[in-house]
Amino acid sequence: MNILITGATGMLGKRLVPMLKQEGMDVSILTTSEIKQNVQQKVFFWDLKKQIFPKNLTQDIDIVIHLAGANVGAKRWNSRYKREIMESRTESSRFLLRKLTEEGNLPKIYISASGTDYYPNPSESIFTENDNPGDHFLAEVCKAWEAVALEWQQAGCLTQIIRTPVVLSAGEGFLAKMLQTAFLRIIPTTGHRNNKLSWIHADDLCRIYRFSMDQKKSDVWNAVAPEVVSMKQLVHTIDAARQKKTIHPNVPCFMLKLMLGEMGTLACGSQQISSEKLLAAGFRYQYPTLNSALNDIFHSKA
Repeated sequence: MNILITGATGMLGKRLVPMLKQEGMDVSILTTSEIKQNVQQKVFFWDLKKQIFPKNLTQDIDIVIHLAGANVGAKRWNSRYKREIMESRTESSRFLLRKLTEEGNLPKIYISASGTDYYPNPSESIFTENDNPGDHFLAEVCKAWEAVALEWQQAGCLTQIIRTPVVLSAGEGFLAKMLQTAFLRIIPTTGHRNNKLSWIHADDLCRIYRFSMDQKKSDVWNAVAPEVVSMKQLVHTIDAARQKKTIHPNVPCFMLKLMLGEMGTLACGSQQISSEKLLAAGFRYQYPTLNSALNDIFHSKA
């Protein structure tokens, strides 16, 4: 299969691309960095703002995987950056749809990232894919992101939407931020210690994307592990997996919001997201528990 991926240099893309190539798939990458383009290696430059799109893409694209989007935790959310967070997801998808339509090269399958921030947060409810969205900023982003994905469906592509929670991976992302003070034997909790966290191991997330390619109808998936944990459970499981004892001071929400502004709400949320739909469809997790995920991350020799 010929697969076109945006956002391939992010945490997920760096794992997903080698996995797909190992299966013998032909992978082309769209990059926003002009210096990284390499036509021989099928890395092509595109630029939404300048409306630049490569003219020498592989013909007969079977699948498009859209991972591109500005990092929501990279800096404070002023109005300009909030617009970038939104448009880097929605307008890039719409631009890609228009260009491939013009070239007569629409894929059979379109797979779009989204987020579990789609749901109300904080909340005590357990959310399934059929539940209504929240009314906070990231929920608005996810709703708009998914609305553009449905434009691909209307254009005739089988469309899969992958709602992603906190992703656990070695040396980057959420865990890297959690462990910034670990050298001082401190791993803080944020918000309330009993706040709930849905999560996924990065390798299982890649496998969910692969699983979605084989589905026969358009659908939405909560890409979460079956086990939901509290912040307190999280830090104690990290200690056990690292085999190191740390202390866990709590950083309350009011302090996070003072330091980070609206972005501080990211660290104060509490969500319980259901994995039942994936399980019922036959997906089997390699890391269904936090303990199994963290033991792999901290002790894998791969």
